[in-house]
Amino acid sequence: MDVELGVLGHLDPEIRTRQLTRTTMVGVARRDHPLFDGRIDARRFAATDHIGISRLGKRLGPIDSALAELGLRRRTAVVVPSHTSAMLLARDTDLVALCLADWLPETVSALGLRAFPLPLDLPPLDLGMAWHPRNANDPGHRWFRDRLAAAVLDPSDTPRGSTTRH
Repeated sequence: MDVELGVLGHLDPEIRTRQLTRTTMVGVARRDHPLFDGRIDARRFAATDHIGISRLGKRLGPIDSALAELGLRRRTAVVVPSHTSAMLLARDTDLVALCLADWLPETVSALGLRAFPLPLDLPPLDLGMAWHPRNANDPGHRWFRDRLAAAVLDPSDTPRGSTTRH
């Protein structure tokens, strides 16, 4: 399916979009990570090695800007293309990753990870979906977008085999 889901950036003007939700980020690290041995403040958070998440391979982002305002820098040890790959890497290392707040907490726990609030003043993230207009009226694509939106808006309320809610 040709749908982009996430924080939507610079899109071509003809691309169709739908705002889904507003959320914040949290940090995740393996359950027994040394970071959990004390209060997680901005200085301790910055001192921990991080996993960057960027499809374009960017090492700097809003986290780095917020840390810079406090006179701090973090070390991004590796950049991966997805939150899933970041969580899998964090599970087996001393690296810290980012994840959407309250997003699949059972998965975070099942991976042996623990979430923590970021000790930074960051604006919330707007999550949406985008698709090419050639798919706008396709019934199958429209059904898929509706199911995807329902899963994002309330992951616990998406029964298997259900029809689209209006």
